Amino acid sequence: MRRKAHQPCSKKLIGLLGLGLMVLTLGGCAWFNTQASSSPTAGAAASTTTGTPSAATPSYYDFSDIPVPGELSLVTKESTVFQGGSVKGGVLTLKGRVEPSSVVNFFMVALARENWKHRGDIRYRKSVLLFEKPDRFCIISIRESTYYTYVELYVVPTGAGNRSGSLEPLGGAKGAEASTIKTTNLP
Repeated sequence: MRRKAHQPCSKKLIGLLGLGLMVLTLGGCAWFNTQASSSPTAGAAASTTTGTPSAATPSYYDFSDIPVPGELSLVTKESTVFQGGSVKGGVLTLKGRVEPSSVVNFFMVALARENWKHRGDIRYRKSVLLFEKPDRFCIISIRESTYYTYVELYVVPTGAGNRSGSLEPLGGAKGAEASTIKTTNLP
């Protein structure tokens, strides 16, 4: 005669052990969450110790008056910044796991604090924001992909106060003879 009574008992025992382990695991997670959320400083300390930037702390990259949400990181392979004398411009590409609408809201508030004038926007499928200062424009393109939200931040000089829409050399001089760029024919 075989002992068939022990096999079902051992399956029940394994099932109960598994259930008990799962309850202990979930209970442990709940204990850690209530302990961290009971103190307002514990949540702030946790965000600084993990190394991830907080949403309340913006980052600054190449432009000191253009804050960027802390959740976005710079994509250096897709960014270019140029500087010639006092003129600085270029494009910064950033990415992060953040809602596009929160990025739009961040820039609307943060750039207003930095004295940028909001001049217009396009929203939803792909958002584009336009801001202006007397010496440059800031164009921000925000798009969502499968895993990340991408932000392209364009900073373009306005032509040092030139409002006619034409591009002139800096300093207000007109004509090709006023250009400081020298051309040389190569052999």
